[in-house]
Amino acid sequence: MRRAALYIRVSTLEQAQEGYSVGEQKERLIAYCKAQDWLIADVYVDGGYTGSNIKRPGIQKLISETDKFDLVLVYKLDRLSRSQRDTLYLIEEVFLPNKVDFISMQESFDTSSPFGKAMIGLLAVFAQLEREQIKERTWMGRVARAKAGLYHGGGKIPIGYDYVEGHLVVNPYEAEQVQKIYDWYLAGASLKTIADRLQAAGYTNKYSSYNSWTSIRNILENETYLGRLHFGDVLVEDAHEAIITQEQFDAAQTIRLRRQEEFGANAFRSKHLLTGMIFCGHCGGRYYLRNTGKYSYYACYSRTKQMKSMVKDPNCMNKIWKASELEPIIDQQIRVLLQSPQMAADIAANRPKHPTVNRNAEIEKRIREIDRQISKLMELYQQDDIPAELLGSKINKLYSEKTALQSSLAPEEDDGIVPFDLVQELIEDAAQIWDFADESQKRRIIQSLISRIVLTGDDVKIEWAF
Repeated sequence: MRRAALYIRVSTLEQAQEGYSVGEQKERLIAYCKAQDWLIADVYVDGGYTGSNIKRPGIQKLISETDKFDLVLVYKLDRLSRSQRDTLYLIEEVFLPNKVDFISMQESFDTSSPFGKAMIGLLAVFAQLEREQIKERTWMGRVARAKAGLYHGGGKIPIGYDYVEGHLVVNPYEAEQVQKIYDWYLAGASLKTIADRLQAAGYTNKYSSYNSWTSIRNILENETYLGRLHFGDVLVEDAHEAIITQEQFDAAQTIRLRRQEEFGANAFRSKHLLTGMIFCGHCGGRYYLRNTGKYSYYACYSRTKQMKSMVKDPNCMNKIWKASELEPIIDQQIRVLLQSPQMAADIAANRPKHPTVNRNAEIEKRIREIDRQISKLMELYQQDDIPAELLGSKINKLYSEKTALQSSLAPEEDDGIVPFDLVQELIEDAAQIWDFADESQKRRIIQSLISRIVLTGDDVKIEWAF
């Protein structure tokens, strides 16, 4: 005796229609099974679910229990799905591979026959067509409502308005909040500051008490507050009473654009020349850059114990250098080199060659991840999803870690030595531009000329890259 699984689906609009209620479908399917002498293994029901997808508890349970039955029986094909793709997926990817036939009672065919398989595909096409027609009619209806100045009614009603008989009507209490949001934003307040002020004043809206910056951002970029109504490509002016002026809206967008430009990705790049190049002469550990707000320092990891993995000697007490003191020393030695080609030649002739080993893969991987995090933070800021105060804090923390990691990178030259003919060309060019170069240009020159800098107390030793 064949085991049958009965699948029944009704959507909200079909509950009262003839032949589509759960009870009526079940009754007819049971009678059909009796006539065929089939055993009913189980009944799977999805009440109030659309047939446009298979995100339904009943169908998902049926999919997971295909070992319990030999066939699936439905009253009509569109009870299974109105989507051609989903219908064919269920039949060809779920049922048939598990030796489960599919039978539609109303259409009188099943997948156990070649003709039935062909008809399934054909009827699935028509089910999809019906769905697309329903969507088109619904869309056209909403467009017509928009053209008539009626709110589409989908999603959330904008803060500041109530929905009354198809129209947006100003809610005075919430409209006051919208006006304050624009006033404060135009005065320079961040999204977080605005949210904090609203909460402190005890303001609430129909959805929350402004515990999210998102609602503030949405208000600042929503043209609905100008009295406009958008639906698709349809724009209706003066569809309802405006809460803010065009001048206020335009000014807010100008501020948002300016903040995006001010906090671009280049704003947080390190401006210090020696990051990643300094080593401790006592313990051999790396130096990193510390920013205290007032001053910037180069300090040994071992002395500050900032990162356990970077500590070479916990008792190291090597000198901490102010950036403003160390960088001029290096600058002066670079100038001497650029003015004395013979000095460079002597260094090249006497420098021992020490091949280096690439141990940087994991460090570089983490640096790339930090860069991705920074980019994501910038995107959030540009969308006003994160205030400037929090952005600065998070990015400074990430850049501190990035700087520390860059400091731990080992040189990766093939043989540890830059060919001297290239150095000569570099020196000639650098000598001409050094006095006029910006920080970024100077840093590139230094990285090309210097392999590393070793600090031992007050002693500064440069190991040249040639």
